[in-house]
Amino acid sequence: MEKTLLLRSYEINTSTMALLPFYNEYGEVQTEILESEKNERVALSPIKIINESCLFFGSSYEGRREAVRRSMGYVSLSPIMINLELGIFFFPVESPKNETCIWLSQSHVQRIDSIDSDTCSVHFKNTANLILPQSKYALEAKLFRTAQYRYILSERVNERMMRY
Repeated sequence: MEKTLLLRSYEINTSTMALLPFYNEYGEVQTEILESEKNERVALSPIKIINESCLFFGSSYEGRREAVRRSMGYVSLSPIMINLELGIFFFPVESPKNETCIWLSQSHVQRIDSIDSDTCSVHFKNTANLILPQSKYALEAKLFRTAQYRYILSERVNERMMRY
């Protein structure tokens, strides 16, 4: 069996579709990255990758959460802007405090289908799909909330550009 290369670091980019946590043989949380053309494995937890990517693009995870709270009035299960110019927005499937929290890229999700009352299938634009233990409606609400936040920020930028 071919051994998969484990990366030490990773910055989320426009090809990143999902961050999937898994436990290595020592019980440490690591991440499988789904990209539009390939998959990677990283020796960091999904939340660490989210934070490091926020820092790479000029802020922190906590700073991004505070921005959502000020814009939309909530922090629970907040969508996170990684980079506005590149249109990179992620949202957590469950509480980010849980090690098992999966993160999805809003721009890569094509549709969500219901499998049963508490299971759904996420279809990505590259034809990949992912089965998640969550209702279609709960996941769609998170997806739509992320799209709404993205729209709010884009409108702010457009308004500022029109002034000058």
